[in-house]
Amino acid sequence: MALRLSMSLDVFGSSPDRFCPQGFRDPMRPQEKISLAAKIKGIKAIEVSQKDITPEFPVKELKRILKDYGLLCSGVTADLSADRRFAWGAFGHQHPKTRNAAIDEGRKAVDMARSLAATEVTLKLFSDGFDYPFHIDYTTHWNTVISSIKTIAKYASPDINVAISYKPREPRKFATVSSVGKALSLCQEIAMKNVGVAMNFSHALMAGETPAESIAFLTRASKLFTVYFSDNYRMWDDMMLPGSVHMWELLEALFYLKTTKFKGWSTIDMLPQRIDPAQACQIAIGNLAIFWKKLEKLDPNELRKAQKTLDAVESQRIIRRIMLQG
Repeated sequence: MALRLSMSLDVFGSSPDRFCPQGFRDPMRPQEKISLAAKIKGIKAIEVSQKDITPEFPVKELKRILKDYGLLCSGVTADLSADRRFAWGAFGHQHPKTRNAAIDEGRKAVDMARSLAATEVTLKLFSDGFDYPFHIDYTTHWNTVISSIKTIAKYASPDINVAISYKPREPRKFATVSSVGKALSLCQEIAMKNVGVAMNFSHALMAGETPAESIAFLTRASKLFTVYFSDNYRMWDDMMLPGSVHMWELLEALFYLKTTKFKGWSTIDMLPQRIDPAQACQIAIGNLAIFWKKLEKLDPNELRKAQKTLDAVESQRIIRRIMLQG
């Protein structure tokens, strides 16, 4: 099997931060971003956001351009963290008007997915959380988040999956759905077939997780819907080239995707602020391809036998042989 590689259209964003709020490059229209993405070898699909659709750029135009370039839509994200309306919360906001506006953005993403023949929507709950002790009523907040996701999932059923992207922090000091355990608990409480998890390699690192274990944890519950790849130094969502820092963790994550025959999309989700986005994406694809090819030399049965001994030396010998020799 091979990875089904996609990339987020946000890779070609201007990548502003608090030190350079005007961004590191001029903003591009979605049409220009898709044109660049189409030139990157190995990319079969792109992920778009509900905010990419405007009156000037309707979904039918996006659909036409994707078809012209021979690209699929891997999914649609509902990311509300850059919208001032949701600065104090989105799906968990206690004011019905604001919460319903957030739910409408989720429905918009579902409508886009249907129009673009995609089967998945990712809800990025990064606006939902708290910043101070005693800031929110945790129980009420969780109930509201779950209710909002249920509403969107019912609207999406039966043909569109709704994947929850978890993250420990940023932009809130503490995100509500902050770990793989909380994300899976949420899915199990909602108990709908089309609700699962989008695991982001970098967010798992931020949460102090081992990404491969998170993949295995979600797979055994049949709740791993999609995987996002970037890299960081664990403290912050640096959104760097996958494989540039945590090579061993990336190799192990890919091993679990390979051995469990993961059929979802693996999406490159970086913010290359000081490097060319197209070149960065090509390097990212190369890194994933190199590690994937290394795994072809690995005998899973040999590794499992070594793991049963609980002797890390033997498993390290096996991994070193396939990674560093020949």
